[in-house]
Amino acid sequence: MKKFKMRTLITTMVASVALTSVHSQSVQRQAAIENQPETQNSVNFYDRRSEGWYWYDDPEAKKKEALKKEMLLKEAQAKAQKQMEQQLPPKVEVPSRTVNIYDPETKKYNEPIVIQATEPQMKPLSAEWLNANMPKMLNKALNNPYDKNGNPSSEMEAYMYAQRLALDMSQNFAKSATTLTQTDPFLDETVRVPVDDAANKVFNIALEKDKEQITKHLSQFTGIWFFYDSTCSFCVAQYNYLKDFKIKHNFKIMMISTDGKRLPNMGNDEIVLPDRGQAKRLKLRITPSIVLVAPPNNFYVVSQGLITTDSLLTKILMVADKQNLLTQAQKEKLDPYSKGVLTPEQIKKMQKVETDLNKDPTNIVSLIKQAVGNN
Repeated sequence: MKKFKMRTLITTMVASVALTSVHSQSVQRQAAIENQPETQNSVNFYDRRSEGWYWYDDPEAKKKEALKKEMLLKEAQAKAQKQMEQQLPPKVEVPSRTVNIYDPETKKYNEPIVIQATEPQMKPLSAEWLNANMPKMLNKALNNPYDKNGNPSSEMEAYMYAQRLALDMSQNFAKSATTLTQTDPFLDETVRVPVDDAANKVFNIALEKDKEQITKHLSQFTGIWFFYDSTCSFCVAQYNYLKDFKIKHNFKIMMISTDGKRLPNMGNDEIVLPDRGQAKRLKLRITPSIVLVAPPNNFYVVSQGLITTDSLLTKILMVADKQNLLTQAQKEKLDPYSKGVLTPEQIKKMQKVETDLNKDPTNIVSLIKQAVGNN
């Protein structure tokens, strides 16, 4: 019995030592693996252990991300190329021409010679030349603002001088344009609408007088329908505005109640009619609403919602103009700002005239003068 116990104890001790040895070897092996440098292209997982398992580092996701970056890069390059092409002036295609050479000795024409035309060169320092070259000069100056000694570079100096030339050309253009517009009545905007304080004051007084006369003319054959609801607070304010409007412009106003009741601030002498379907036929959605009535059966919705006296007059005049309730002379008086402006009909007439403006654009001057009757 003692021998059996002794044997068991020895076996246990040997097994324990063996396990300890195996554990020690495993720890050493793990340490050696961890101390080894990682290799991205290795097929061994331990060489690429920091990447984790496949659900943390999906290779397909990496491919998609790489493809996305490549597409974005190509799009950016294409966009930059397109912007550069847009900055460049358009190329002028010059067709080739055939030349027949006459020989005085034989008194005959030799075989025709085809001369291949070359692209016309831009005149140096012209506006076309500056438009084509200044963006390039600017890029060079931005990339090389200083020379090796720390002084402004030749590229910077060239761009600044080109810019000075462009500014001087612009000033010459502006000076000539100012002289022309001030001496040509057709181009002078102050002929149509004065800008001086004194002249502008006279202009505005005359405009207001014309508006009063035209409004008085309208009040003689048109009237106003006022649709309201007795519970509408905006209708109360609108009624007050309409009373002032009636006193000032002498318009006939008909009060129409959508609920058959009077407004709280209405006088007893005010005649109120019930809505008998007029609001529905006129497609009125809210109150207060104002309709301009031109007998025998013309109805024009002027406003839906609260509107002030001055705004109401402006809208009534606009509706009267649009619906041809005014004469041509009255329309011109209401809109003096359009005096001298080329009408769409005049522009269409000019477009029908057969003249080669592409060869000589200066012909536009005589063409416009003929259209407005200055020739």
